[in-house]
Amino acid sequence: MVGWSPQYQGEHSSPQVVECYKRFVTSGDPRDLTALESVAMADGPAGNLHALASAHLVAGQPMQAVPLLEFLADATPEELAVRCDLATAYIQIGSAQRAARELERVLEAAPELPAAVHQLADLRGWLRWRETEVDFQRQRAAYLSERLADGPGGIDEHVTLARSLYTLAVTPGTGVDWPDVLDTLEQARRVDNGHVQVLELLVAVSYHAGAESVRHEALLALERAAPRSPMLDHSRSMPDATQADPDRLLQVACSGTEDAHGALRELRSQYRQAPNNRDVQHCLMQAEVAQGSLAEALWLADGLADAEGLGFATQGALALVYGVAGDGPRADRHCAAALALAPDPASREAFRAHYDSVRTP
Repeated sequence: MVGWSPQYQGEHSSPQVVECYKRFVTSGDPRDLTALESVAMADGPAGNLHALASAHLVAGQPMQAVPLLEFLADATPEELAVRCDLATAYIQIGSAQRAARELERVLEAAPELPAAVHQLADLRGWLRWRETEVDFQRQRAAYLSERLADGPGGIDEHVTLARSLYTLAVTPGTGVDWPDVLDTLEQARRVDNGHVQVLELLVAVSYHAGAESVRHEALLALERAAPRSPMLDHSRSMPDATQADPDRLLQVACSGTEDAHGALRELRSQYRQAPNNRDVQHCLMQAEVAQGSLAEALWLADGLADAEGLGFATQGALALVYGVAGDGPRADRHCAAALALAPDPASREAFRAHYDSVRTP
């Protein structure tokens, strides 16, 4: 889509790490990447982690690069090469809006940086194209949903609907979450229980949804229906789909302990996997605030604030974020909505006390 090269040039790294990095880039041998990981993860300058993250980008492994680069961007925000590489990693995993935001931050500090100027121009052009594509997928999903509501429909219509919903589920701000896609695929299985495309989609979607039992059953069915499906080999290389509870991660992220930043990274990872999951969204917003990333929290809040059907927890999180940011009108509006949605008097009183303690006049 948008081709970029890592910005790492060996700065702030130990000589051994630089040597290992150059050896891997030249050879492309996974064994050299393993050797680099061994020395880079030992104690040493921050550039060692940048070398490892860049190597993962070269190897086509952006998911491994993102946590390293996010950690470095938080620890050394002045390192613009790190932020450029973080933008690269975001675009490679499909988080285009986050990539654009990182590049905008780079250009605020260095308005004439050629790499960032060109990257942002390319990215904005792609985002305009994607907006058109998302609108098309949304319209197609609405049309097919209406058709299938009038009758069982054919299997091809179910598959096409699931593919449209899949596109919307990976795109922040669409309101489509993985359980919506799972429901469509379960309906498709009632039409044709052994359809290979349905089973392959079900394997992928259940992984993103964290539905490990559904994924396991779908894998067994796919092995029977299509034992040579590429999805089988791909799925065997994936880690367990079970995810930590977002509320528990929020508690740890706000605890001030040595595990706090790890919990924040896990919430960020969950958001990348399910950008329209409301539980993950409101927990991540509050965790970002707790660890001083107010700009990150506001970016999330602005993408969520106008959505329909927000519940008590999400409205409350929005009120707290805007309250800390000093945006009184929006904070009070979401506070009033949260109070009206509180499930019981105790929850209402606890939230009101918390809100009053953080709201900036």
